[in-house]
Amino acid sequence: MNEMLESATSIHSLNREDAIEWIMEEYGEGLKRFIFFYVKNRAQTDDLFQEVLLTVYQKLDTYEERASLKNWLYRVTANRCKDYLRSPIHRLITWKDQMKEKADDSTPEQAYLLDEQKHTVIEAIIELPIKYREVLILQYYKEFSIQEISDLLHVNPSTVKTRIKRAKEKLKSTLKEEFLHE
Repeated sequence: MNEMLESATSIHSLNREDAIEWIMEEYGEGLKRFIFFYVKNRAQTDDLFQEVLLTVYQKLDTYEERASLKNWLYRVTANRCKDYLRSPIHRLITWKDQMKEKADDSTPEQAYLLDEQKHTVIEAIIELPIKYREVLILQYYKEFSIQEISDLLHVNPSTVKTRIKRAKEKLKSTLKEEFLHE
């Protein structure tokens, strides 16, 4: 495969499948290490690597050869990692891992209390008025963007932001009261 690219003048002279195969052979391990540096989780590293390869496959024709292919690949990878780190799913996975670590180190009583707290949070979300509950679920569990939620609910993006803010305030107030009574 290396000879194939060396004899070709650019990555664009290969078909997409051969180009991706060559990229995986040439840069795969380096990109995986780079991703792991960002996310510090092996399972997520593999998932993100697959997403990067899919993005590269889809966007290969947009690579204009102004920068080196290596620079372009690492820029795509860094952008995908940053998107992941900003995403609610990352925060959820991190929170879940932290809770699991606490549960593993905890006594049965502490594990029970943690389960009760999770149940209380879920109940508090369910008790919210539908207009607040739906935006929280769409944003944090389904990972929709503000614009996607706006389009789905047929409301302004600013309305979506306001509802999310109010939903968080209501949850904070409800949960503060709930946990103060313990």
